[in-house]
Amino acid sequence: MDNEKIDLRICEAGDTLISSHGTKLKYVRPTTDREYLDHVVEYFDPLRGQGTRTHEGFVFQFNRVPETDDDIVKIIKKKK
Repeated sequence: MDNEKIDLRICEAGDTLISSHGTKLKYVRPTTDREYLDHVVEYFDPLRGQGTRTHEGFVFQFNRVPETDDDIVKIIKKKK
C-alpha cells in the first residue's frame, strides 16, 4: 500500500492509525525536540509499546524497507 497522502500533522490524540501490515495503532502526540522523528504512536497491544513516525507515517526517515516497515497508510479520526 502507498502512503503518499498520509500527513500525521492532522492527527489528534486518540485517532486510530492503520499500518501497511494491517496493525491498528493510536496517535499519541507530536514528538518533542529530544525524540526521534515527528510523531509518537502507540500499539494497541501493550507488549509492543510506543514508536515514532515521520509526518508522512514512515517508520524510518531514510532507509525504508516497505516489505517489513509498519508504515501508516490510513488515518481514522476519532468521533467527537
